[in-house]
Amino acid sequence: MKASSLLMIAAMTAAPLLGSDLQQAADSMTLPELRPGATRLNIPKIPGAKVEILGADYEQLIDTKGNIKPVLANTPVLVSFKVSKGDEQVISKDYELMLKPGNQPAGVNPKPTVIPEILQWVGSTGEFKLGETISLYCKNASLAAIITADLHEVTGKNVKLVDNQDEADIVLRTVAKQDSHDADKEGYRMQVGEKKLQITADCWKGAYWGTRTLLQILRQTGGSVPCGKAVDFPRYELRGFMLDIARTPVPLSYLRDVIRAMSWFKMNDLHLVINNNYIFHEHYVDAGRDPFKESYSAFRLESKVKGADGTPLTAQDLFYTKKEFMELVKYAKERNVNIIPEFDTPGHALSFTRIRPDLIYKGPMNHAKRRCEMLDAANPETVSFVGDVFDEYLQKDENLGAAVFENCPVVHVGADEFFGEKEDYRKFADGLLRHVLSRGYTPRIWGSLSSKPGKTPVVAEGVQMNLWSSDWMKAWEAINLGYDVINTNDGALYIVPFANYYRMDKCHKWLYANWKPNIVGKEVLPAGHPQLLGATFAVWNDMTDAKHSGYAPYDVWPAITESIEILSQKMWGKEAMPLDFDAHKQLVSRIGAAPFCNPLYKWKNNEPVSLTPALLPQKLALPALGPNYHLTMELELASAPEGQEQVLLSAPEGKLIAVMKDGTIGFRRDDTLEFSFGSKLPVGKKVKIELIGHPEKTQLLIDGQPAGEMVLNSYLDSENGFSKKTKGVRSTFVLPLEVLGESLLGKVYSFNLIPSAPDQK
Repeated sequence: MKASSLLMIAAMTAAPLLGSDLQQAADSMTLPELRPGATRLNIPKIPGAKVEILGADYEQLIDTKGNIKPVLANTPVLVSFKVSKGDEQVISKDYELMLKPGNQPAGVNPKPTVIPEILQWVGSTGEFKLGETISLYCKNASLAAIITADLHEVTGKNVKLVDNQDEADIVLRTVAKQDSHDADKEGYRMQVGEKKLQITADCWKGAYWGTRTLLQILRQTGGSVPCGKAVDFPRYELRGFMLDIARTPVPLSYLRDVIRAMSWFKMNDLHLVINNNYIFHEHYVDAGRDPFKESYSAFRLESKVKGADGTPLTAQDLFYTKKEFMELVKYAKERNVNIIPEFDTPGHALSFTRIRPDLIYKGPMNHAKRRCEMLDAANPETVSFVGDVFDEYLQKDENLGAAVFENCPVVHVGADEFFGEKEDYRKFADGLLRHVLSRGYTPRIWGSLSSKPGKTPVVAEGVQMNLWSSDWMKAWEAINLGYDVINTNDGALYIVPFANYYRMDKCHKWLYANWKPNIVGKEVLPAGHPQLLGATFAVWNDMTDAKHSGYAPYDVWPAITESIEILSQKMWGKEAMPLDFDAHKQLVSRIGAAPFCNPLYKWKNNEPVSLTPALLPQKLALPALGPNYHLTMELELASAPEGQEQVLLSAPEGKLIAVMKDGTIGFRRDDTLEFSFGSKLPVGKKVKIELIGHPEKTQLLIDGQPAGEMVLNSYLDSENGFSKKTKGVRSTFVLPLEVLGESLLGKVYSFNLIPSAPDQK
């Protein structure tokens, strides 16, 4: 965890160390048991050495001056020490201290179960119960709007804002410390009486997190909270998730669901990889083809940058406008989630090299077949070029009145898996980091310096580093160089959907029982090391281009949310898990999804829909529906002009297309992927079609018979993308139900939809 300074409380004697080296001595100290209500930590002594506190995992409880803050209930804290003698210095193991309240109340009501667990709780008697209307006091307009909507969604009750906290059922407020340097930025206190529930915090961030705890309790009880007191704050300041939105398109609506899910479980750092590319270029090279022209790449933000030949930097299949991205960042910030945008260079930079082919790396390198994606790190002009791209978002945009990344506290410069010369890499990384620092932002970088040793210094002060691979960056080396580090270890925390490697999502039970944020590969850092910010798990969409099976963001959702539910507890809560894994999963089920979070497009009532359409197009105004469903329609095409699409069902989530440009029936999703059933509807003949949707598989029947073979069409043109695919296609389709017959040349006679159809795979 980040601390402003190290505690320096020395214990010195003239006697030398006896019978032990310094590390053994540091790991063999005896710490006295703390008495109830202790306010000061006595530093253990080692003869002939100086002993200092390095840090505590709950630095909110043991501060940099050795003071211990009062606790409501027994609370374990891990503390480590820096021990030095002459020029030798070592870091001790973690020592567990149990902080105890001075006056231990008996407590009656047990601690409410939420995720992550409330740190400290003292129960009393009785319960707070909501009436038909909830009176809310909150002077923060953004939080008031969010919690008003969320309370109504969770409880079904109306909420009214009141100006006098004495008249309120629920009070949210901050105290004077919110502008102080020693304010607890994320902690909150909750006091529950039979007539009033109060959430107080030093800052509005903490008050917001308190509302997540409240809503999770209400979701389980139906409208009541046990009386008692809670004090809660995080163990690690950074609790993150990284999503590769570059190598497979991800709609903005999905990102908002990700933000809601993270916020629901008090995760606060969303790292978005804006550019990347298909990495297996050798598949093209070995086939005598040119990956520079054919490998898939994308840069997901609107940009003014174009190549000399007019090639745009911005992806053409799906991208976010600058205004849309600013609004997404604001949406996340209101929910205590920081968005960290990443532009990845000098490797994984095919989007950039296509703009500036003159800046492709020319030096010797490993994986030479992947040269097309490597920018010339040896050329100072490359740093200037990439810096200019960053500046389009780091500096004020005159059309928007602010910088696109203005509310992004950290900006990621990428810099992983560069296969060229070490000194070239170091000069590039240092130049780009200093550029971002000069613009007033905190830069973050993928750790690579262990594999790229050299003479060129790479700036560390004010820089954050993802520790992703021990082969590329050792944890202790990064610490000793001065970087603030984030555990993103690939072996434990990576997911590559539908690959046969990096499948953290297959190991959730192990993760819950064994993983610790301070273990990075085989290296163990002190849990409270001041340079250990926290941890991030990552979803990498390696399976793009020729390896893409058609999977949708929909299909990846369980891997994301189930990981969030576990890492939330691991990084906010105590080291020991409060429940076994099966009980944890049951609690997840009781808590349910975040308010307004519905990425699987489930209907609450699951009532069938049956209608006889009038004139087309007809507005259905139904919400989109995810699998499982069974749709039956009778229709007749009047004509099918060549090359003219005829849309049967449409909504922002996608289109069901009766006649695609090649004449077949198929669909296009909001992630831009396009699928064909390989069959054509007859013209001038009434037919019955049945669309049966499952996760990863959508079936079509025409007059009761299976229709053709599912084809994944390219979402690029045939010269630059992968070919059509028929084997192993995953064809999840969220049914769009806003408009029927948007551009159909014909008639629909009947429409019958069963939302929860039995499995018919």
